[in-house]
Amino acid sequence: MGKRTCTIILPCHNEERNIKPLYEAIIDVVGNDDGWCLLFVDDGSTDKTLDVIKRLRRHDARIDYLSFLTNYGHQKAILAGLRRCETELALTMDADLQHPPRYIPELAAEIDRSGAHVVVARREGSQRGLIKNAVSKLFYRVFATLTGVDVIPDASDFRLYDRTAIDVLASVNEREPFLRGLIPSLGLSTAVIPYAVAPRLHERPSYSFRRSATMGARAFLRFSDAPAKIGFVLGLVGVALSCAQGAHYLYLRLFTDKLIPGQADLMVFLSLVASLIILLLSLILRLLGEINESLRGQPIYIVAESSAEIDPATERSEQG
Repeated sequence: MGKRTCTIILPCHNEERNIKPLYEAIIDVVGNDDGWCLLFVDDGSTDKTLDVIKRLRRHDARIDYLSFLTNYGHQKAILAGLRRCETELALTMDADLQHPPRYIPELAAEIDRSGAHVVVARREGSQRGLIKNAVSKLFYRVFATLTGVDVIPDASDFRLYDRTAIDVLASVNEREPFLRGLIPSLGLSTAVIPYAVAPRLHERPSYSFRRSATMGARAFLRFSDAPAKIGFVLGLVGVALSCAQGAHYLYLRLFTDKLIPGQADLMVFLSLVASLIILLLSLILRLLGEINESLRGQPIYIVAESSAEIDPATERSEQG
């Protein structure tokens, strides 16, 4: 990495018992080099996570923090960190030690070697279980097919960004950012290194399967208009079937005596109305997508507290 400066961005939610071990593990790698700094992004923790961060900051001036007003989500915490980053590089990693800091030198060496905008650490030997692994692989396969965005399989949020990637991602106004999709869709070049997932040290993961599924559904809507297209095609198919059904009932009326009086009119009418409803809903979905795009200038998170607002001299005097 040469002598380039780097900010390690650490999104955290209810990680009070993991913060200190994580800090110690990172310091074992980067040492006392002033070119490295740590930015903790507290994603609305309800435990003492922020208090632990503040205590560490009293002894290491390289530590900064942001604290969200409430829990906005992991991806928004990463985005907030990138927007605050002023160094030449930025490294994002989880605060539960499943992203081992010992891989930091490999990430730094790879960004120098490859010249890529982003170096992504890809999981090997995931501990998520057979079902979650299968669902994850299926999601990314379908996502790539429907959106045309090639997301790296088993990629994590353990990444190193150069200044170009930082600036581009920081300028994105996404209400529900999905960085794994944004990076390739914006044309940022990527390189990959493998890493072994470490066991979670303390606490339980706050990112549930339900929350992951919600993020996946929003990613589909953000990167693909397939739902609207599918609705439109289904509507057209319904109209065609209604017309065929009408022709069938007309044949029965003219050439047979099998038709029940009133049945044909009712069935054709209901089929046609249902098909038109599907068509209209698909158009409404498309319009809502456009409206959603226009409203994305609204704040996606609120910072309740930041170390940047604290005068260092005042802070030291209060600690003394």
